Amino acid sequence: MTDRARKRRDAWRKTNKLKGLALIACVLFLVAGLAMVDNYGVSIDTGGQRLVAIDTLNHVLHGDPTLLRTHDRFYGAAFEAPLLLLTERVLGLEDPRHVYLARHVLTHLFFLIGGFCCYLLALRLSGDRLVALLVMLLFLLSPRLYAHSFFNSKDPVFASAFVMALLLASRAFDKDSLGNYRQCGAATGLLIHLRIMGVVLVAVVLVFRAWAWFRAEGSAAQRRAAATIGGFALWGGLVLFISLPYLWGDPAGRLAEMVLVLADHPNPAYELFRSEMFSSAALPWDYLPRWFAISQPPVTLLLGLLGLGLVVGGVVRRVAGAKPGVAWGAAELRFGVLLATCFALPLVAFVLLRPNAYDGWRHFYFLHGPFCLLATFALMGLRQLPVRGLRKEWVGGAAGALTAAGLGVVVVQMAQIHPHQYLYFNFFVDRKTPEGLRKRHTMDYWNLAMRQGYERALRQAPSSYAINLKSLATPIGNPLQGLVRNVGILTAPARARLTYDPTRDPDFYLGGFALDDYFPPVLHQTKVYNNTIMTLATPDLARVDPAVADEYRALLRAATAGELVARESGYEVYRRGSRLTWVKEACEPGELLRDFRLAFYPVDASRASPHRQRQGNNVKNVKLIYGVRVDGKCLGAARLPEYAVSRVQLRQRSDEGGALWEVEVPLTEN
Repeated sequence: MTDRARKRRDAWRKTNKLKGLALIACVLFLVAGLAMVDNYGVSIDTGGQRLVAIDTLNHVLHGDPTLLRTHDRFYGAAFEAPLLLLTERVLGLEDPRHVYLARHVLTHLFFLIGGFCCYLLALRLSGDRLVALLVMLLFLLSPRLYAHSFFNSKDPVFASAFVMALLLASRAFDKDSLGNYRQCGAATGLLIHLRIMGVVLVAVVLVFRAWAWFRAEGSAAQRRAAATIGGFALWGGLVLFISLPYLWGDPAGRLAEMVLVLADHPNPAYELFRSEMFSSAALPWDYLPRWFAISQPPVTLLLGLLGLGLVVGGVVRRVAGAKPGVAWGAAELRFGVLLATCFALPLVAFVLLRPNAYDGWRHFYFLHGPFCLLATFALMGLRQLPVRGLRKEWVGGAAGALTAAGLGVVVVQMAQIHPHQYLYFNFFVDRKTPEGLRKRHTMDYWNLAMRQGYERALRQAPSSYAINLKSLATPIGNPLQGLVRNVGILTAPARARLTYDPTRDPDFYLGGFALDDYFPPVLHQTKVYNNTIMTLATPDLARVDPAVADEYRALLRAATAGELVARESGYEVYRRGSRLTWVKEACEPGELLRDFRLAFYPVDASRASPHRQRQGNNVKNVKLIYGVRVDGKCLGAARLPEYAVSRVQLRQRSDEGGALWEVEVPLTEN
């Protein structure tokens, strides 16, 4: 950093009156988080993350080899192990509700620390506390990331750790000392431990240091640059090796295995994107850019892209030898290039390589930090924008006021969809058409809204009544895990009233989608942007109004009046228009919830979308159907897809997993 730039930065720090405002803002965020923490559900990944910590600690302390065999052995426990020790050992929490709430609070606190580090880094770049405060708010007020910071101990943690490592990298570049590069290396070692994508920052820092070595004048300067490269790499490798016990037996081989597996996970999921169902291993090129564009607040997108453009423009001007268009120094511009590279490189790599990804862009939440920090350059540039007749301070103040207003809109929108901010979409997509979003994009991937379903069911039934629930299959995700995890965060009396007994009929259905293709009478639906993310229904017609029961009896008569297309083992399958209906005669208690897997085979696979219908048993976008008892008969239905199919396979499995009943329904046209 030049002496002139350093003096300008120090002058801003001394004269600015907002010195303690960022800390006050963080405290307010913490107070708000503590008030809202009990509103969020539990993700299906929570149990797996906790087991990673347990296996890691048992391996280190007792030599237990379970870690070397577990499915999640590639995920480090740098955050999970301290989280487990603090909540369950130091605090001695045993009740699952208390454990979950403590985990949510500590994970959110780490996110807030990441936001404060974002403030410190923006302050280093701009020297302006107001600009730094706005950048911190851009980071914290990302609706999806904010909600995830309570129940997701992986992606927001990595995003915050990425900002912390960037702060240390900035200090190392500024002071250019071996000690600072060692600290930065240690931070990147932990970063790779948390997520393999930490190699992005490692690669960028090494390239910058290699360039510094190449341009160094004299052997002493070159030796100094080489020493910083060696110290950075050595400390990063040591910290990664020491903190990740899975590497101890075979560091090189297991690290290579970890990189290969985590860079492109071998177990694909299925993603609803642009109204098409894609395998997460075969996503279209625009999956990540589009998700980023439609789920970030407009004010963040505008300032981040403007900052990116100003950094690129500054580099072009310097290369061309033109007069700088902005007043920041070479050191600030160099770090801006680092931020732009950390943001753009993973984005370009995804477009070219298409690695396995799912649930929106949550695996790339770490892009949010560099993107928000690029907004620093936008706000700095707007302060220097020449407008005839207006002082630059007025223009800068107006830009800050508009940014604050944009953030205020985000706060209002977050409050409107609380506690489902993880489903935020901006105005670039249609949020008004009823049930439009959920038919185009994945919504509640982790079934977090099931918690509201339990609470509604508990209010629906008498306080002394033990409720038997059935978790309906969801388009994506494991409904049983969503059921079990979210029960744990309820109070002990509430948990005592809830049961999951597949041998008898349930009192309520709980589904992670709208039951518009189903027969069970709907009691309650949770909606976000007028899109259903949770439905509570009952299969017992005795519970509903007689007029509703008569309506379902009429549906039964209409269904059985259609074309009989299959009959086997007491089941009859009818087709009426685009709907398939099956009826089980003499439906006994416990038989209402027979699970069916539907596989639709296209007439012409070559004309079907290349990402869906490759073969029938890979179909995941057809919801599993459960029926309702009508006059002693089990009744279920499914809507045929919009494309022509040659046959439909209905398969029911026994508790042991073998085929209990299956039938092929031939369909010559749809």
